[in-house]
Order: sequence, then structure tokens, then C-alpha cells
Amino acid sequence: MQEMIRVQDAFRTRRELLRYGGYGLLGAAIGGAWPGRVRAAETKTRPRGTARNVVFYEISGAISHVESFDFKDNPATPKDFEVRKLPTGIHFPVNFFPRLTPVMDRVAIMRSFVSHEEVHLRGQYYVQAGRPLNVAFAKEIPSLGSVVASELEGQRREKDTFPTYVSFNLESNQVGALSTGFLPPEFSVFDLNPAEAVKGMSLDQKAVELIEERWRVLEGLREIGRSRLSGFGRQIDAFESFSRTAKRLLTDPRWPAAFKIGDEDRKRYGNTAAGLSCLLARNVLREDGGTRYVHICQHGWDHHRRIWDRTADDNHYALISAFDPALASLIEDLAATPSKATAGKSLLDETLVVFMSEFGRTPGPLNHILGRDHHKHVFPAMFAGAGVKGGTVLGASDSEGRRCVETGWNHKSQPRIENVVATIFSALGIDWAKEVHSLPSGRTYAYVDKLGANGFIPTDDITGIYG
Repeated sequence: MQEMIRVQDAFRTRRELLRYGGYGLLGAAIGGAWPGRVRAAETKTRPRGTARNVVFYEISGAISHVESFDFKDNPATPKDFEVRKLPTGIHFPVNFFPRLTPVMDRVAIMRSFVSHEEVHLRGQYYVQAGRPLNVAFAKEIPSLGSVVASELEGQRREKDTFPTYVSFNLESNQVGALSTGFLPPEFSVFDLNPAEAVKGMSLDQKAVELIEERWRVLEGLREIGRSRLSGFGRQIDAFESFSRTAKRLLTDPRWPAAFKIGDEDRKRYGNTAAGLSCLLARNVLREDGGTRYVHICQHGWDHHRRIWDRTADDNHYALISAFDPALASLIEDLAATPSKATAGKSLLDETLVVFMSEFGRTPGPLNHILGRDHHKHVFPAMFAGAGVKGGTVLGASDSEGRRCVETGWNHKSQPRIENVVATIFSALGIDWAKEVHSLPSGRTYAYVDKLGANGFIPTDDITGIYG
């Protein structure tokens, strides 16, 4: 009876895991499976292959670029900003980014991005899928992380039990976690709520033994009913894939180890959703259990009103105070942590860190309700690790941060999120010119789509960040 209580308690924890993790996997079932034909396009790419892992930090809702990574002095600049010119040449409000300021010499900035989108749902989809939303085609489109998981499947080792694609707080934005589209369910995101995840992930040995025994019984029952369930297609595939992943995690001691955090780390990173997400991202990569792509979402930056009003319930001050220690600590710790996979390298040496919003915010004076609205015409993206040359500054906006005056690469057109996608693929050694044919709609899925919302766009990776 005591064993049953312990196992029941353990499974209640795991039911919580199902509640706050794996939404994308369970959402992957969109109909019958189909075989896709993958082939390289005529365009020749030369992937860099400098990264083993990627961390994508989504500043969801859009940070005010003119008061952060593309600072422009203007009448609306808060009086309490202490702005200094960094050795990299950029001006930066150092008193509100005290932890990031010392690590900016590890960061490359491209300040000339443009977005196809200017509303949050579509913009957040664009960031996660790497292409504008097309509702006629959307159910076939996987997230970028799922494509990465598919591409890296052949590199998984016998000891790899962690999902290749893990995210934190994706359920908090307007889009949520995208499904795997045309890809099989095993390439889904495993989305975690960090506050729930750190509450407990351990099992005692007897509970593990009982789980193993119950799993053997369950597998026998599944085999008996396999022919009857075969007609359910991807719904059953998704459930079984999720079950297999959960079972392997339950019995791998590295998984609960990744969710154990000390008070000192909690203080350094900040006891916030952003801080816990970055801390857990570090831990998951440090355990080297098979996770290669991590998406962190910090939602809430959409301040159309009272953007710099400290008396407001929510404002940029509050979000920056969570963002600054979280991201700075992640970069610091990745740089200080030896890689378990590659001798002589740090985790930062083999991890590309990308952080950006879906677009920027309107420059110049504040609006009539003391906020800033959406601005897609120019905004920055930042990169660190995996061979990125820190201190690099590419592209430029005008004196107000309103329009691009220098694209920062060998094209007259501004870079887009598609080029960030190409850069991520390139860093991981993936040919981003690949295409998948024979989808149910009859269309072709390009890893990086050269047909943008308003015509053809460059699909190059951003090589300038490497110096």
C-alpha cells in the first residue's frame, strides 16, 4: 500500500508535468501521416556548423528598441536613464542593464531588421515558424525547433533521453506552442512552465521499479490493441510518442537533476519566470541529455500605455529587471561551464544564443496614453556564442530609430527573421536550402522560404556576426 501511495504521488507530479509540459507534442496530431520527400534546392549553402546547441530567447510583445539595444536619445527618454557609450560603440542605459552591460562584449548586434508582421499573434507565429502566417497552409507548418529536432535526430545517442526541443513559457504568448505540422510527433516541443517544473521532479527507486513494471504491462496491452487503434493515425502516434518520452525521462536521474536549483542561483538569475527559464535552460544543456534547441519566451512587453510608469502594474522597468539578470547569468554560466560533449570547449563555445522581439516599438514621443505602439520597420536582433564575434555592431537606423539607413550586410534589402532562421540552421550545420515536397496541400515547404509577404527576399545567413 505504501508503494502505491508513493507511485500515486509520483504520477500526480507527472500529471502536473503533462499539464505544464508537452502541449506541442499532444497538439501535433493534425490528421493522417504522409511521406515527405526532402531534397536540397539548387541554391548552394555552406553551413558553418559552429554550434551544437541553440538557445532562442523571445522578447515577446516587443521591447522598446530605442531605449535598449538601439538606443536613441529623445524627449521621451526617462530622466532616470544613465546612458553611456560602451567600448563596442553603442549607447546603452547601463543602470537598467547592470548585469548585461559587462557581457555586451560577447554580443553581436544587428540593428536593421524588418518584419513582415505588425500584430502580435502573427508576429509571434512568424518568430516561431520562421515564415509569415498563411492560414491555408498553417496546419502543415512545423516550428523551427521541430525542424531542428528532425534534422538532428540522426545525431541522438543511446543515452539521450531528453527531448531535442525544449521550451519554457511558450504557452504564455498569443500563439502558444506550434505543432509539428507535417513532421512526426516525436519532433514536438516539450514546453515547460518553469515555476511548476522546479517544484519537484524526483522519484525514489521503488517508484521507478513500479513504473517499469507498469510500463511493461501497458506495452503488452498496446500490442494487443494495436490493430484496432491503427485507424486513429497521428492522434495515437502523438500520445505514444509523448508516453515514451515521459517514461524515459521518469527513469533518467539527469532529468530531476536539471530541475534542482539552489538559492544562490535563484538569486543571481532572478526569482522570476525569465530567470528560472534561463537557469533551467543552463541546467538542461549542462546535463547533456539530448536537448539541443531551447526556446525561452518572456511575454508581456506590449506596453501601449504607461511604458515607463513605475506606478503601473506592468511596465518596461519591471520586465527589464527580470530580463537583465536572467540573460546575463545565462551567458556568463554557459561561458564558465565545460562542455560534456566536446573536450576543451565551454557550453557557450558550442551554443548559439539569439535574443530578439517580433518587432520594435514606435520611436519619438510617447503616444497620448504614455506608451509606444508597434513598429516593424527597423529593430535589432542580438547573437552570442558558437563563434560569434562579440562587440560586432551591424546595420543602423536613423537618428530616431524609425527607419533603416544601413542594412549591415551585402544586400540593399533589410534582413528578416528568415535570415535569423538561416543563421540558426547554418550554425547547427544544417543545409537551409532544403525543401520538402508532396505535402497534402500539394505545396513545397522550404526550410527558409524565399517568398516573403511582398515578394522574393534574400535567404542568406548572417555571416557578419562572426567578424
